[in-house]
Amino acid sequence: DGVNAAAPPTAIAVLPFRNLTDDTAQAWFAAGLHEELLAQLAKVSALRVIGSASVSGYKETTKSLHQIGEELGVGNVVQGSVQVNGRRLRIIVQLVDPTTGTERWADTYDRTVGDAFAVQSDIAGRIVSAVGVTLSQAEAGGLSTAPTTNAEAYLLYLQGLEYANRAGDQREDLAIAQRLYERALQLDSTFALAHAALSTVHARIFSRRLDATPARAELQLREARAALRLAPDLPEAHVAMALTYCCGRSSDRQELEALIAATRYSPHDASLWGAVAVVQARLGNWDGADRAFDRARQLDPRNADLWQAHGNRLHCRRRYPEAIETYRRAMLLAPDYVQPHIALAWSYILWKGQTDTLRAVLRSLPDVEPGGGAPRVGLEQALLWTWDGQADSLVALLRTIRGDTWTSGEGFDSRLLLAASAYSLAGDSLAARAAFDSAATQLDSALRVRPGDASLHMTRGSVMATLGRRAEAMREVRWLEQSEGYRNNHSCPSEPEARALILAGIGEADSAYAAVDRLLAGRSRVTVHTLRLDPVWKPIRSDPRFRTLLVKYADPTSGTGR
Repeated sequence: DGVNAAAPPTAIAVLPFRNLTDDTAQAWFAAGLHEELLAQLAKVSALRVIGSASVSGYKETTKSLHQIGEELGVGNVVQGSVQVNGRRLRIIVQLVDPTTGTERWADTYDRTVGDAFAVQSDIAGRIVSAVGVTLSQAEAGGLSTAPTTNAEAYLLYLQGLEYANRAGDQREDLAIAQRLYERALQLDSTFALAHAALSTVHARIFSRRLDATPARAELQLREARAALRLAPDLPEAHVAMALTYCCGRSSDRQELEALIAATRYSPHDASLWGAVAVVQARLGNWDGADRAFDRARQLDPRNADLWQAHGNRLHCRRRYPEAIETYRRAMLLAPDYVQPHIALAWSYILWKGQTDTLRAVLRSLPDVEPGGGAPRVGLEQALLWTWDGQADSLVALLRTIRGDTWTSGEGFDSRLLLAASAYSLAGDSLAARAAFDSAATQLDSALRVRPGDASLHMTRGSVMATLGRRAEAMREVRWLEQSEGYRNNHSCPSEPEARALILAGIGEADSAYAAVDRLLAGRSRVTVHTLRLDPVWKPIRSDPRFRTLLVKYADPTSGTGR
């Protein structure tokens, strides 16, 4: 995303601070301080501050400042180093014109760690002044007002940030971040920023299915509400509330308006604009989602997650050629990020019914969790083998794939369900039924812990249909019809497709036909090609109306997506 060298001085990239601290127990300080400085500068309307994801790639870079400036399209680059020795703190920072190498401002701060916010605030103010920006009274107050009067609480918050921002959303990192935020709040229960950060950690734990219980969702909502109650204008609080939508909360116009209003207080916060895009899409406001994505992209141009999420929205709207280009951009930015490779391959399946790209991608990948809400790689391979009727390959996979249950993204899979599919393909109906019965028991047990988990209800409905337990399958259909995903989510939720599958499985041909017609006509991940390829639709394939649908929607881009 290189931009010419004439970028204005108010376009700024703050590179990750070098950590010069010998004590590994204090190594978190540099990263936490960097994140908070970015957040403060993003609240200055006259600046354009490049987002965290885009600058993080330059942590160990050997690129010149000139090249970095061109790649990020900025007129100024901030470099710094942090050293902590006991309670002593030394920060060296400089503001450099990347085109000429001219140093616009530099300073060295020798303070105590308890002065962290004061130092950070001074750095932000000096940067603003050096690029010729005059702060409004509100902006000046925002830069100088500490989010907490308790210095130790602020240090715990910074430490939590470092763990929360580590790559991969690992269980232990998120658990440590949660404990640090909770300790900060024990010291200052009015620390709104820590409440918002804690809510966000709960959201990530929930959405990654590390703990998808109702209790976790309630903790997330409680902390988001606390942050908004304490600081109604805090952008991070509004982002936290927006993330509650992924945990089954409804989103409505009033919530969206509050989120958009928060952009006035932090106009250059890429994560805030990304949250706006998510909520706009959930409400079906696609033009608004596109505008919010464009704004987030301008602020965080090298953030592969932003491009991945936008590609998923293009999938939903059946704009497959554009989605392919979007996923390619994500792959260029983060070659090791698995999900764009898989999502791009799915574009060709949905658009043209071509599976060769996905087969090639899967051959090159280990069995990992790709991120982005996708199932693990082994389960993608299992899906292809199911489509191909390769029972022996599924059995072999069962011997190598790790774990007994997998709940990535919106789906639920288990070893028992894979075994049932393998036995069914092999024609061993007795073994298949035994595996499905065991899977039903497993699902019932999981639902007692997570009664509101839509993925469990979707899977249970399909299992009940397969077992011929019609009444129980219909109960799951009715549950799905009342779910938030079915009623209030316009960005391709899985619930409508699952409902159609269950109806087809129990022989409700009329209702299944109508449901499939709506899926093909609207915004969904169902196309004529997935209907042909996936054997789960076999119960209604012989219906003449089904074949009529294949002709009617032969062009998968002909739905109502924009």
